[in-house]
Amino acid sequence: MEALRLIKRARHALAEARHVPDVLAEARQAALLTEAVGARLAELDDDELTGLGQQLSEAAAHAAVCLERSVVRAAVLSGGRAGRLTELGELAPTLGALDGLLRDVGETLVVLACGADTESLYWTCIDGVDAVSECKDLAGRLRKTVGRLEEEEGAVLGGAPAERGSPLLVVRLGPPDEGQPKGEEQAPDYRVPGVAGASEEVSVPVG
Repeated sequence: MEALRLIKRARHALAEARHVPDVLAEARQAALLTEAVGARLAELDDDELTGLGQQLSEAAAHAAVCLERSVVRAAVLSGGRAGRLTELGELAPTLGALDGLLRDVGETLVVLACGADTESLYWTCIDGVDAVSECKDLAGRLRKTVGRLEEEEGAVLGGAPAERGSPLLVVRLGPPDEGQPKGEEQAPDYRVPGVAGASEEVSVPVG
């Protein structure tokens, strides 16, 4: 299954979880899915993406270990989205969705830590927050790298990318009589209206 679909399902499942074991299980599933995405990125041809993908996979594996506690073990065994990952799909939207998933996981773990009734649960959440935060930082770096690579590819294939706020096309318009040949400008007509060929000046009564 494509990574983007799995990530969206993971976000929905995390949002729907209501009990602490289920929430922690979904958080761990998100970490495992992130590990799988990072491993796929590490297989790409680009050296920069390969290196960041490997780091993301390792950080996500550490996050999954932090969230693996006996309180969630039964719930963990019921899931397995990472195993259904077959392709990355488009990198930009996939990494954007992954960044959102990791943000959701981090925020959820903070809420659990604030309401933890045992020290074990508290430290599980805190360790998870730190590990997921590292994953989110790496996902952000990957997003920037992919964006830069896409801009460079666009510049090679179709010229330099358009700047934001490109100026409007301005067409310079001359005066209405600009089309007349030079030296034949028409002088203002001060003749008396209605009298053909008249050359008298217009008299204006005074007093």
